[in-house]
Amino acid sequence: MRHHIVDTFADAEHAGNPAAVVQVPEFPSALEMQRTAHRIALPTTAFVVASGPGEYLVRWFTPFKEINLCGHATIASARVLLSGTDHDRLAFVAGSAVLHAERIGDLIAIDLPAAALTVCEPPPGLLAALGVDAAVSCAVSSDDILVEVDSVDAVRTAAPDFPALGALPYRGHILTARTDSGDDGTDFVSRTFFPALGVNEDQVCVTAHCKLGPYWGARLGRDTLHTIQLSERGGRLEVHHNGDRVRVLGSAVLRGEVREDRPLEGARQ
Repeated sequence: MRHHIVDTFADAEHAGNPAAVVQVPEFPSALEMQRTAHRIALPTTAFVVASGPGEYLVRWFTPFKEINLCGHATIASARVLLSGTDHDRLAFVAGSAVLHAERIGDLIAIDLPAAALTVCEPPPGLLAALGVDAAVSCAVSSDDILVEVDSVDAVRTAAPDFPALGALPYRGHILTARTDSGDDGTDFVSRTFFPALGVNEDQVCVTAHCKLGPYWGARLGRDTLHTIQLSERGGRLEVHHNGDRVRVLGSAVLRGEVREDRPLEGARQ
């Protein structure tokens, strides 16, 4: 079996979010893919199957669970699949959803549906579990909850209680704050936590920006936003919000290829 490792959203200051990409002629069993993702032990492993010119079926696995969408692993997949080709655009099919990824200079862009947000009061126990004292605003989507706090420092120094977060009825928890004008060329910062998926803190989460893009676009009155995720590795993103779609651009650095003696049923050797 072989897989490629890609660091997405990395730059000179930020190490980005790593993902593994496994190309297979057809999907092995879910159990075999889950075991493989657990053994690789990166935040997400993407399994991709060619289904037509410029089109691939894709499934994503954390070390502990299959997930329904992973933007950074899709960007990583595009980086691997576009390498050494003349193509600039790919489609990734996951169930009934189609994601489009495009090479733009040295960056990869991915187009995703924007998430609807409903403003709410912070649920009991949420702020304590996030390790913050107060919220400026709170909003919930179908699967994640977003909390805005009053400073970048409050985002950076938050010390979540991951078992407590994992017990709350959300897939993920997004902590965010506006940056000072001109601060490192960014508009906002964030951190994202997914203990329910076995990933306590995601290094850079694209799908969270399907919520952050519309949220900060409305707050700041702009369609194009620049942001940094303040995880341990960190990452820099550019976000474009256009109605019901969000486009996220970032780097994708191919770290290398790993070959293992252990075969994966259905995998290219």
